[in-house]
Amino acid sequence: MSDETTFSHQLLVGLTPEQREAVMSPARRLLVRATAGSGKTHVLTLRIQRRVADDEIAADQVLAMTFTRKAGDELRKRLFRAGIRDVRAGTFHRAALNLVTQYREDHHLRPLTLEPNRKKLLGALAKQLRESGELKLEDWQFPRLEQEIGWALSQGFNGAQYAKNARRLRREAPLSPAQLADVLDRYVGLCKSRGQLDFDLLLGEAITLLRDEPDVLASFRYRNRSLYVDETQDMNPLQFMLLRQMAGDDPDLFCVGDPNQSIYGFNGANPSLINDLVSTWPDTVVLDLTRNHRSTANIIAVANTLLEEGARGIVPAQDEGELPLVRSYNTDEEEAEHVATWLAAKHQPGSPWREMAVLARTNAQLEVVATYLEAAGVPHERRGSEHSPASDLMVSDVRGRHDDVEHDAVALSTIHRAKGLEFQHVAVIGWAEGQLPNYNARSAEELAEEQRLAYVALSRAEQSLLITWSRGRNDPRYPDRSPSRFLGPIESVVGGIEARNAPLRGDARRARLAAIRASLAESVERVESNSSPST
Repeated sequence: MSDETTFSHQLLVGLTPEQREAVMSPARRLLVRATAGSGKTHVLTLRIQRRVADDEIAADQVLAMTFTRKAGDELRKRLFRAGIRDVRAGTFHRAALNLVTQYREDHHLRPLTLEPNRKKLLGALAKQLRESGELKLEDWQFPRLEQEIGWALSQGFNGAQYAKNARRLRREAPLSPAQLADVLDRYVGLCKSRGQLDFDLLLGEAITLLRDEPDVLASFRYRNRSLYVDETQDMNPLQFMLLRQMAGDDPDLFCVGDPNQSIYGFNGANPSLINDLVSTWPDTVVLDLTRNHRSTANIIAVANTLLEEGARGIVPAQDEGELPLVRSYNTDEEEAEHVATWLAAKHQPGSPWREMAVLARTNAQLEVVATYLEAAGVPHERRGSEHSPASDLMVSDVRGRHDDVEHDAVALSTIHRAKGLEFQHVAVIGWAEGQLPNYNARSAEELAEEQRLAYVALSRAEQSLLITWSRGRNDPRYPDRSPSRFLGPIESVVGGIEARNAPLRGDARRARLAAIRASLAESVERVESNSSPST
């Protein structure tokens, strides 16, 4: 047996059959649909290790892409610990930036400037339009306009394509489709005239080079012969276009993701793009990882209630564990106080506070919790604001800014920010209509994403879970809130678990004991009958 084969065999120790197949499959194209806690990044890393060890690919021929700098850093760390140091691992934006920068250097062109703050570029455009008298943009229009331009670019639309699709998709924008289409084209023109790119235009520039410059395409595919995509459910159409240009008709491609964790619709992400992988490359082998190694069986039973109809449920790898708790309160302050009390009670002397988290739909909901944690003497830290795969972490990726150090403190985080993380004890607050699902979610697609967001929140918990909501009696903006539509099935499952585990009393207990005695007697009789000598 060769050293390589022995090494590959050692990598398989402790893997489930499904994980083992994903690591060892000889398929050239593989899509792994991996549920929360199923070890998808571990499988991706092991597959690279295995293929490098077996001389199927060279480490410097591998490009691994994901959607945040932190995730890219984690991939590199895992490979580094395995002794593999030449794999290129990072974000889609990093790969695009490298490609565009190299092209401009090779052709002695002026470097393009990356401007992560789209507001600055929109402000310059608004000034131009105002001075020309063509269109006056009000301050209140800017946030929604910025979001809509970002969405249009994430779909790969120019102005005409936006105008064609906006009505069909019932987009809610601060301008008419024709006006916004014009602003979109002017925005792109302004950026190009200034030699500036936002993150979406950076991806578009890379797509154009791969499509229109044969030498660029040939060089890229020579250097990147094996492509890996983690968190594939976070792809938007523009990123998928880039992947198609990178990959070609016969790629060596491995993609892993979970459609149930697609929560970046505002950034254009669409879980259906996972299916487009198979339609684009029909011979792609599809594998499913459904066993959750993170959470207890009871937590998984609760989280499964949030999966959309037809989705495959999570299979627990652990015992039942603690019963998840659902609690309601009259005010936000009462809710926050009880969350602080619950966390303090969960904390064991000598155990790290950082194994606990409070998750919410928005940052504003976390402010009152922070006040009560402070009063209770519970150390806590914010884990950043809500973000998408094309925001603050992408700035870090390009500029090289380091993550803030995570101290030994309870994490206060939006659910978006917490995706990919796990904690022993998790409290998820704000399970009221208007909060989760958020009041801005109106369409069926938006409500489905809110449900996936709730699923992501619950699946962060390993050992214990607290789900809370407040009636908001002292909140003049949203008084007399009603419980989230997502709570009904959860409470039903929790009630079923309680009933199943409740001690029996009276006639029920006597009937259960009688049934046990009868079963034992039947078993003894059967054994004695089988052991008696034949006459």
